[in-house]
Amino acid sequence: MPLAAARRSVAALLIAGAAMLVPAAPAAAKGLWWTECMDPAKLGAALSQACRRAVETGGLSPREQAAAFTNMGIGLAEIGRHGDALTAYDQAVAADPRFAPVYVNRALSRAARGQMRGVLDDYETAISMEPRDVGARLGRGAFHLRRGAAAAALLDFDAAVRLAPKDADAIYNRGLALSALSRPREAEADFTHVLMLFPNDASAMLERGKARGAQGLHRAAMADYNGAANLRPEWPAPQIAKGRALDAVGDARAAGQAYLRAFELGARDDWLRAKVQGMGG
Repeated sequence: MPLAAARRSVAALLIAGAAMLVPAAPAAAKGLWWTECMDPAKLGAALSQACRRAVETGGLSPREQAAAFTNMGIGLAEIGRHGDALTAYDQAVAADPRFAPVYVNRALSRAARGQMRGVLDDYETAISMEPRDVGARLGRGAFHLRRGAAAAALLDFDAAVRLAPKDADAIYNRGLALSALSRPREAEADFTHVLMLFPNDASAMLERGKARGAQGLHRAAMADYNGAANLRPEWPAPQIAKGRALDAVGDARAAGQAYLRAFELGARDDWLRAKVQGMGG
């Protein structure tokens, strides 16, 4: 499982309607398009179209325009049109530079486009405006972790957990950062905490297994790998983890069976393909 791939996305698109800081006018005054633009159930092209129509209809305050352009960008990003999403986010900033949700979402599209310097600028702007915004902390932490800056990621995840002590995404991602920093005992504690909140979380179970394995707790690690595999039998990652653990204790035959199962489930890493071919698979 790649680092910073959270139980649920730590950098989820933030629908701007939930962050409106001014009272919304009655729907009748602004029309159906405004209502649909602010609807969290709207996704993708339908969301971007509703928000475009809402802006074209007019009658929106600068703050409402910023919210509409932000949600337009979210809809475009959801269908992979990150360049167009960035244009919408820039229009949101032009309408109201103090509308914080736009910066987190623009950071996501900038990352998708490889504009790495701008990503951190946007997260820092969002956090300076809303220091208690857990989503911005998680987003920046995930960005740091994906770039290999685990210590910087841990600072953000620690802050997120302080702000939201029961937020499973914050706890989970802090565990990932701790694992990356070779602090497996603390990581194990975080993944156990997540499993107390969500007992059937296969990702947390898998990562706890890795943290336990790093401490030499091989039996406990294998129990977690098997548990993750039972929860998500279609997922190859627990099988790969089992194979590596079995390799580490010299059980090549059982490791090969786990690797083969991972391959059958769709894993196609070059090293795994070579192992399977070496077994005549």
